[in-house]
Amino acid sequence: MHHTPPRFELPRVGVVITSHNYRNYIEDAIRSVLAQTYEKWDCVIVDDASTDGSADHIRRLLEAIGDPRFSLLVRSQNGGQLESFRDGFAAGDAPFVAFLDSDDIWLPNFLVAHLAAHLNATRPASLSSSDVFLVDRDRTLLAGTYIQLRKPRSKPDTSGAAITPGRQLGEMAPEIAYASDHPITHFRPGAYGWMWAPTSSMVFRRGALEPVLAFPFKARIGTDYLAATCAHLEAGSLILSECLGLYRLHGANASTNITYAGGHVQQSPVYRAQEMTMAADVVDYVVANAERLSVVNGQDFVPGFLSQHVRRFGSLGDDPRVMPFLDRRSRLRRRRKRFVRALRRLFGGPENRRA
Repeated sequence: MHHTPPRFELPRVGVVITSHNYRNYIEDAIRSVLAQTYEKWDCVIVDDASTDGSADHIRRLLEAIGDPRFSLLVRSQNGGQLESFRDGFAAGDAPFVAFLDSDDIWLPNFLVAHLAAHLNATRPASLSSSDVFLVDRDRTLLAGTYIQLRKPRSKPDTSGAAITPGRQLGEMAPEIAYASDHPITHFRPGAYGWMWAPTSSMVFRRGALEPVLAFPFKARIGTDYLAATCAHLEAGSLILSECLGLYRLHGANASTNITYAGGHVQQSPVYRAQEMTMAADVVDYVVANAERLSVVNGQDFVPGFLSQHVRRFGSLGDDPRVMPFLDRRSRLRRRRKRFVRALRRLFGGPENRRA
């Protein structure tokens, strides 16, 4: 008698739509979730004390849709996007979490493409981020890429590793099979700097994001910067080159404004004013979690990260908590140089070559 072995269950994705006074856009966002080809999701919409009637509009819309996978959480006081992230995250327990800004739109293959990338047979990651089309308030196409996404362009980025989703998973679970000609790149936790597209392009592993959202950050904007930068330190990032969403530029974006050139978008003045606060928040997080991050990534990891971060945001080097890590990195580099010079003397190599 032939017995079919039991198949594993595919993971749910918890979708969080955060909204504040975006009544004119949020229906597009909700319907883009409803149109996903991967159907194992639930979605909580967090209204951050909107004053434009958004909450009632969303209630009527959800009643008309009649899909129990949707729920609405209305905050009584405005707390900013980070608090909305936290509330939406706490409302579910799915192993993967995706955030969608209420003025953005996902293409139908967004979830299946990200999940197939996360479940690759090569390297796990804390989060994934895909490219996006830039559109205006009326969804007129402005650009075909988000230029800051660290995907292969004119030449390969040798700091990343190419990922190929395994065929075995697709054969065992056809609903998660996703074939794409667009490259996927994995960047290890040591890869520094912004490499992602904005919030609506990201899917996180819950375990990597949980300690980040539990941390008492001071910044009220730049939530995607804090979430991605800090979660990345756990297991790195997957960058999907395919455009899987529409990023809407309408002049009221918190982090970017309408000025663009090709795929470039400019940071808003509000964002730039808060940039040092966000950078200091990252230092706070790394110092507070230094022991755990060192266990995961090695003893050189935290000094190396802080050295790059201080190089990017110079005034942070005066922080007395940072100096011991930078001093340790300098000592390690001096030891390595002495060790290399000793080896060259021992084996007859040139001593005047730089270590």
